[in-house]
Amino acid sequence: MFIAKAVAATLLAGSFGGLTAPPSGEAAAYDKQTRLEAERVACMTEQGLDYVAAPEPHRTWQAGEKERLAGDLKALRTYRAKYGFGVWSPNVYPKDPAVNPVQHDNPNNKTLMSLSDGELKKWRAADQTCFSRAVKKVLGKTVTSQEDYDDQLHAAVDTSLRVLDRDKQLVTLGKQFAACLGVSQTRPTELDVLSHTKVVRQASDVAKKAWKGELPKGSENAVFRPNLKPEQAKPHLAKEIKAALKDLECGKDFYPAYAPKALDITSRVYQEFGRSNAAQAISTRIYRKLV
Repeated sequence: MFIAKAVAATLLAGSFGGLTAPPSGEAAAYDKQTRLEAERVACMTEQGLDYVAAPEPHRTWQAGEKERLAGDLKALRTYRAKYGFGVWSPNVYPKDPAVNPVQHDNPNNKTLMSLSDGELKKWRAADQTCFSRAVKKVLGKTVTSQEDYDDQLHAAVDTSLRVLDRDKQLVTLGKQFAACLGVSQTRPTELDVLSHTKVVRQASDVAKKAWKGELPKGSENAVFRPNLKPEQAKPHLAKEIKAALKDLECGKDFYPAYAPKALDITSRVYQEFGRSNAAQAISTRIYRKLV
């Protein structure tokens, strides 16, 4: 399995998380998303096409997850001692929702699967137009497609996070963190994902070597996710856990100071874009940076 921006899925992507009440502070964002989807439905209906509103499912919080995102060392240590950074653990614990959350299919997938190639092309073109129109009306933002919207969202998050690289407290803690890790990179926003990135790259290399035949076209810059069985993945996870705990020990002063600020910034940008699951952005940022 690989992740590549250039490779488009045939079906609409499902969302992670369960159907629970939205966390406090995200109600406004979810309201925007609901209104955006309603506009999308109306636009598609005008063109005689079926579309079912599909707002992002509310997140089901795992035990200790909120605390980890806030930089709580005990919660971070408990998670990393079992799952590392969460790279190899999905293979080792395939039924554990902490690393393999329930995936909810987009309700429009059934419609897409029933369309001919020509009808699918027409539907997708209309949906892109309707999505762009809905975003303009509800959010006041100009986007050309869902992909453009995602690009703008992630760029806004990355740009907003850069303020943390000028935070005097974090800069000082970052230098201490880097010295402990034995690395030259001291920027807080880079240190946050540095050790994680290394493990992801290693896992991607393993997956590429195991790939049968030629690699998929357009996957030159893709991040491959390994498809190993639990017993095969356990040695890799053991190494990852060791690296994750060392990273945490070196960053024991850094993470409690950095994480709450990063989450607050990301949440505010997500709310501006009508997205409510900023927590997912924190956990997937590493893959966006690599692809």
